[in-house]
Amino acid sequence: MNRSKMMKKALTVAAMLAVLTLVGSGASVAQEEFTWLVRGHYVHVWPGSDTLSVENPVGETPPIFTEFYTDGGNGFNGEVEYLFGPRLGVFGGLTFANMKTNLELRQGNDIAYADDRVDMRQFNLGANYHFLPGGSFDFYAGALLSWVGYSSSTFNFSQVDRDYQVKYDDELSWGLQAGVDIPFGQDSSWFGSVQARYMFLALEGDNNVYSLTVDPVQGYFGIGYRW
Repeated sequence: MNRSKMMKKALTVAAMLAVLTLVGSGASVAQEEFTWLVRGHYVHVWPGSDTLSVENPVGETPPIFTEFYTDGGNGFNGEVEYLFGPRLGVFGGLTFANMKTNLELRQGNDIAYADDRVDMRQFNLGANYHFLPGGSFDFYAGALLSWVGYSSSTFNFSQVDRDYQVKYDDELSWGLQAGVDIPFGQDSSWFGSVQARYMFLALEGDNNVYSLTVDPVQGYFGIGYRW
C-alpha cells in the first residue's frame, strides 16, 4: 500500500471519529427541538487538474506515451437530515454523478484520442453545524464520509479500430461541505438549497497503472422541504 493511500485511510478514520463525536455531543439536546429536512439537487462536478503521463504499454518501438486526465460532469442527489436541536444535524444521502475521462496515446508523430464517462455512485453520511437557526436563511457547514463506487471507462480509439477498458477500484473517502437553505417564504416549509462539497477522491485503475488524484469540487443546486 502506497503512502498516500495509507494517509487517506488515516484521515478517513479521523473524520469518522469526528462525526461520531459531533453526534454524541448533540444527542443530549431536548428531543422536542428536532426537525427533518429533505433536499434534492442537481449536481455539477469540477474535478482537479491532475494529469497522468506514463509509458504504457512498456517496450514498444517507438515508445507509446499515455496521457490520462478528467473533465467535468453532472448528476443528481437526494438526502435526508435529522436535527438534534437547532444547530447540530446528521444526514445521509445518495449522489449519482459522473466525470469525463480522457485517454491520449502518442507514438512518434501518431496521436490517438478517446474519452468516456465514468459514473460515481456515492453513499454519504455526515454531520452539519447550523450557524443561523431561525434566521432568514440557514447557513451550515460540516464533514461527510462517502463510499464511492465507480463504473469502468471504455475508450474507443476509432483511429486504430481498438477499444481499451479501464476498471477502477471503489473507495471509502471523506469530504467537507458548506451550504445555504433559503425559505421561499417566512412560514414556508419549502426552501431553496445550495451546497458546495470538496471531496478527497482518486481514480485507481488497472492495478494502479492509471492512478489519478481527482479531489473534485461538487456544486449542489436544488430545493428542499422541512417539517
